[in-house]
Amino acid sequence: MGNDCETKPQYDYVKNQLIDYMNMSDGYSVKVVYITSAGNNRGERIVHITSSRIDTIVAHPEILMTKGAYNKLLKQQAKEELDATKHLYYERVNEIMDFANKSKESLVAKSKARDLDDLVQKLFDRTVNSIQKVKTTDSDEWLMFENFINSVSEEIQQIVQDDKRISEYYDSEEFAKIKETCKLLMQSQKEFNEYINEKTQSITKLFGTRVVRNETQNGDVYNYVRTYKKSITPFTAEVSSTVFGSAENNPIGYIVKYFYPNKRQYKVQIEKLRILIEELETLNEAKVIINNYKKDYEQYIQNVPSYILDNDEDGFYFRLGLAIIDEAVLNVEYKFTYTSDGGMAQRSFTIPMNEENITELINQLESKLSLDALAKEQRALMTTKLRTHIKERDNYTCCQCGNSVYIEPNLLLEIDHIIPISKGGLTQEDNLQTLCWKCNRSKGAKNIFDL
Repeated sequence: MGNDCETKPQYDYVKNQLIDYMNMSDGYSVKVVYITSAGNNRGERIVHITSSRIDTIVAHPEILMTKGAYNKLLKQQAKEELDATKHLYYERVNEIMDFANKSKESLVAKSKARDLDDLVQKLFDRTVNSIQKVKTTDSDEWLMFENFINSVSEEIQQIVQDDKRISEYYDSEEFAKIKETCKLLMQSQKEFNEYINEKTQSITKLFGTRVVRNETQNGDVYNYVRTYKKSITPFTAEVSSTVFGSAENNPIGYIVKYFYPNKRQYKVQIEKLRILIEELETLNEAKVIINNYKKDYEQYIQNVPSYILDNDEDGFYFRLGLAIIDEAVLNVEYKFTYTSDGGMAQRSFTIPMNEENITELINQLESKLSLDALAKEQRALMTTKLRTHIKERDNYTCCQCGNSVYIEPNLLLEIDHIIPISKGGLTQEDNLQTLCWKCNRSKGAKNIFDL
């Protein structure tokens, strides 16, 4: 309106031509030529496709597809959407495992590292293999996964936050005052604490250390799930489903088969197992004494925040100077695991090395020795019953210094081989005596590292 050129004779023609050209610029012009198989040109035509029409075709590819091709496309799109959803959940699991891995290395309350391990293993077991089995993106299972993943994440976050709080307390003046107050008490128990630490290390030497390996491994084709480093027993055998079932029915026999393959080492291994029984028994008795010692600290720790003792009791007393016996040291075990080829099925069981199982293991090892070797190895084991009998015989009194539980109620008594096992001594009454831990430590002849 108001254009002076509108009155010109050619105005409408030019206007319409310009509109056509503008429309043609918003899209593509395609020249279609029809040529027969004989090479005859039957005609040609220019087809203009606008951008809006192209958008429509992209949004609805079925316009240009056969029904079969379209159904195939829909299946492919559904698969890609499902894989993308799985990937999102896998990444969430990865984030939590990465956070736990990083946090575990700096935890002040070391016992909480096992809690992190357990939470991550639970997360892995309850999500990864189950996610693989979900068939559609609209499954109700996704909400279940979301809620479970969030709950595990919150528990892990809480452990890390609590640990930060514990760390701040140990750096505080309040804890420094308690430590200074307990200093004299710590000095009186220093030698005992050192001895208990030596005993703990001896079990480590006898049975190996716990190792860190990538425990959670998954065989999905996209390798979405990363591994989580977990502290485990060094004696873990990964076996087939058939062997796993057999090992469940005959655990000690399969321990011998998988962990004691060299018969030449049986004598040494039997001696170490004998000493292991004694050392575990000593440490279990020492735990009772340590708990009694904790009562001596009670008058000095009345104002300690409850979250410290609830979450890091061992760490607290260790920082005061008291010996601490980690349950992981006492819980010696063998482990058998089975994982299916696709990682969809995972099973495991452990055999704790308590006195009964160690005794059975020794018996089976001895049964495989030659008759001559067996005659030399057949000796009574240092059982709990025998230890108690010798202490009663000696009236719970050290045969060397005369100290007794009547003089010192928290006295740690041990049963000593008068002629050490390493020098041919037998585990029988006339070669056994009761010694207090100080005298047994000073004797020094029972050296497990000579085995």
